[in-house]
Amino acid sequence: MTFPVALLKFPLNLLLLIIWAALLLMMWKKNRKCGFIRIMLSPAATYWAIGVFLIFSLIIGITGQRSLVKTWPFVIFLLYFQTVLAFVILRGWRQPTATGARLGPLRWRFLFLHVGLLTAIASPFWGAPDSETLLVRSYKDTPVTEAYAEDGKIRWLDYSLVLNGFAVTYGDDGMPSDYRADITVDGKQVELRVNHPYSIKPGVDLYLSGYDTAYEEFCMLQIVREPWRYGAIVGIIMMLIGAFMLFVGGPRRRNNELD
Repeated sequence: MTFPVALLKFPLNLLLLIIWAALLLMMWKKNRKCGFIRIMLSPAATYWAIGVFLIFSLIIGITGQRSLVKTWPFVIFLLYFQTVLAFVILRGWRQPTATGARLGPLRWRFLFLHVGLLTAIASPFWGAPDSETLLVRSYKDTPVTEAYAEDGKIRWLDYSLVLNGFAVTYGDDGMPSDYRADITVDGKQVELRVNHPYSIKPGVDLYLSGYDTAYEEFCMLQIVREPWRYGAIVGIIMMLIGAFMLFVGGPRRRNNELD
């Protein structure tokens, strides 16, 4: 059963994210020894989170069924995964002292690795309702200000696109090997190539996806909106920093625990 992702667009998804984070923090401060938190921090919960995540990843990677990410089981699992990871961070973000009476210094490697992973997963999860792929058919010398969503509905653009011309390179087998288009985006001339997008604005990229093979009168353009993707980039960078710190410093044993 498909999860109604489109119903949770901004600002509703941001509000739900704040409520989810606030509830976890409140539960942790009020009663961190309650049954729910104990279950979320148990080794079994961690093993299930990692195991099911690997299973979903393998299924999507082998079958190519990306529609699986929009199903109720996958959405519920990712929320569970983030909840487990959030409680792990709350428990281990500071090094305990020898007596355990108070918290010690920050565990930077732990924070970079775990917060980075949570950010990399949470950003596309909570930002999915705001992500959108639009298709544009652009004719030569004709300004275009409308695009079509995957459901066939029209989306009006707050900028104009004009196709000035395009060139196709054919291989020895007569098949197109490369093509590029000269596009004017709100008065700025840019060259588009396949897999070389142009950033219209932060979180919005313009791709060249196809052309009119019969008369070469128009190009098919693709507008990809991913406003939350920078959070995922930040998360990946944080994990790389944490991995580098772990590589350089090596595992540290303190208070009978590995950092």
